[in-house]
Amino acid sequence: MRSYMNMMQALNIVIQSFFNLLTPIGLSLLISWLLVEKAGAPGWIYALLVFFGVGVGFYSMIRFLLTALAALERLEKEQGERDKRRKK
Repeated sequence: MRSYMNMMQALNIVIQSFFNLLTPIGLSLLISWLLVEKAGAPGWIYALLVFFGVGVGFYSMIRFLLTALAALERLEKEQGERDKRRKK
């Protein structure tokens, strides 16, 4: 049961990291499309905002992964201490 929970936890982290990467890119595409189509901005806005979205997406994904890793390490440490107390 524990390996199944670990697998689901890892899958959750992977899915969330992809969302953290793709959401800023999608939002930058939407904003650039709105600026070009509705406001009449030049077409190079696409490249600028998508590049910005990729940068923000990678930053967000790395920040999330580092936070998730720290939380997992803390949980493993707490589980190890709990297991030691049970053995006594």
